[in-house]
Amino acid sequence: MADNGASDSEGSDISGVNEVMNEDFEGELAGDNVDPLDRAQDGGDDETRPQWIDNLFHESDESGDEFEGFHPDWVTDPRRFRPVNVPDCLLDGGSAYQHPEESTAGYYFGLMWDDEMWDRLTTESNRYATQQRTAHPPPPSAARWTDATKDGMKAFIRLCFSMGILKLPRRHLYWRTTKWLLKTNFPLVMARNKFDQMWRYLHLQDNMVPAPEGEKAWKLRWFLDHLTSRFQETYTPYGHATIDESMIKFKGRLSFRQYLPSKPIKWGIKMWALCESDSGYACNMQMYTGKIDGQQEKGLAHRVCMDLLAPVLGTNLQVYMDNLYTSVALLSDLRVRGILACGTVRANRKGLPTTLLPKNVRLQRGDFRRAQKDDLAYSIWMDTKPVVVMSNFHDPAEQGTVLRRREQARTQVPVPKMLEDYQQHMRGVDLLDQAISYYTLNHRSKKWWRRVFFYGMMVTAHNAYVVAKDQGHAFHTQQWPTFLDFLEDLATDLIGDTRADRAPQLPRLPGRPLQTHTLERMFAKRRVCRECSLSSTAGDRAQATNYGCRECSVPLHQKCLSAHINRSNIG
Repeated sequence: MADNGASDSEGSDISGVNEVMNEDFEGELAGDNVDPLDRAQDGGDDETRPQWIDNLFHESDESGDEFEGFHPDWVTDPRRFRPVNVPDCLLDGGSAYQHPEESTAGYYFGLMWDDEMWDRLTTESNRYATQQRTAHPPPPSAARWTDATKDGMKAFIRLCFSMGILKLPRRHLYWRTTKWLLKTNFPLVMARNKFDQMWRYLHLQDNMVPAPEGEKAWKLRWFLDHLTSRFQETYTPYGHATIDESMIKFKGRLSFRQYLPSKPIKWGIKMWALCESDSGYACNMQMYTGKIDGQQEKGLAHRVCMDLLAPVLGTNLQVYMDNLYTSVALLSDLRVRGILACGTVRANRKGLPTTLLPKNVRLQRGDFRRAQKDDLAYSIWMDTKPVVVMSNFHDPAEQGTVLRRREQARTQVPVPKMLEDYQQHMRGVDLLDQAISYYTLNHRSKKWWRRVFFYGMMVTAHNAYVVAKDQGHAFHTQQWPTFLDFLEDLATDLIGDTRADRAPQLPRLPGRPLQTHTLERMFAKRRVCRECSLSSTAGDRAQATNYGCRECSVPLHQKCLSAHINRSNIG
């Protein structure tokens, strides 16, 4: 954890005050776990409060000087604001490792969706299939079940990714053999009956293991914990993060289903998420499972923030949140624990300056007022309606600007600096939701946990894309300019050599045999790919590679192999 003395603003020397307490008043508050300064600011009982605490915050009879350290109340006069020193972030942002330049999409995905995850999926799905078929024997006419393998599970997940990209209203339509213009290559990878069985028996947790009391997400607990631990080990945010809710679409019966009218997805399962502000990388997630024993959890927002930020406490990470979470108590606790926080705040929160609440102040559009209390800064700015922001690391006297439309033109409007930073960095979870919403598999299912599973699968793919782009290789910039390009390559990588047992033959021209092509590392020095060179347009730079086709002796990328085969067989 970061040093509290270094993290506090000028005039708030905690270590110095603690030395005075230890030397002159040792034993006076013995056995009390509450920090004496916290008790002093809270007030306490006049009969039991020591006289030295009153002297800290009241004028001295002898000198008449006022204590210039902590503010017991909000200060609204800008002339009395104390300057604030913002500590540097201690995190070394970016990927935890340097990855090879020509790493594939499947490689980056495997950093988080590792072999342990594949083994778990395969083992639990086979176990669940055995349990179900033993308890409820299928009729003789039913399709025969064969245990899933790791390669088969990868092919299944690949097809699930593809269904999110190429959306059809029913699953069986991906295997249709009529309407040749709209046919897919799904039958080449896996038979429809096999896919349906794997869909039915997909499982993550042994049903014979009893769930802990009160645990509603037992089937997903290992899955979510494993993913979040891999997310944190693979990548570190650069210095700014966002806490917000993310919704997973689900309209079935579920005790903790949520309705959020302000979200694009209004009905579903709520996930608390901590994401990097600039990229949307999901650093931590937690699923909301509703009330506990029928009672709403007290201090829910405070507890959620502490849980999400537990891995980065003491790092001086700047975190932005909305008014669901922000409170005086939370921002004070986070500052002590080495987290710099800023967010909008509801006007009915306890401890706010009463004279600057929206109901007590009248402002014209564009006007703002500020206040300070210890490390906390407060501002109210009038837009179309009052916007209240609070921070534990901003200087209240510092100003910034935001863009606002006035008379059909967008102009820079002066605002407090904390509001400018909030607008700039309060977007991490929204970036994640936007990126994965276009390609998430949303086929109907009565099992609610499937939606969470596919959500976690898409979040993993998005995080892998962020790690790949963070490497800064020109190869990746050209190969994956968008998240869709990355997903398409990822789906191809997951298939590998898996093919359906009775896959239909590839079409070929009459009287012309198909030529075989083998891709292997052939050249010590990288050469321009033949297919990239033939397909590139004027001004585009063809990509180089060390691989090539052994039969044709030409340089070739792995992603260009299918195009090379088609060109050779047709030409």
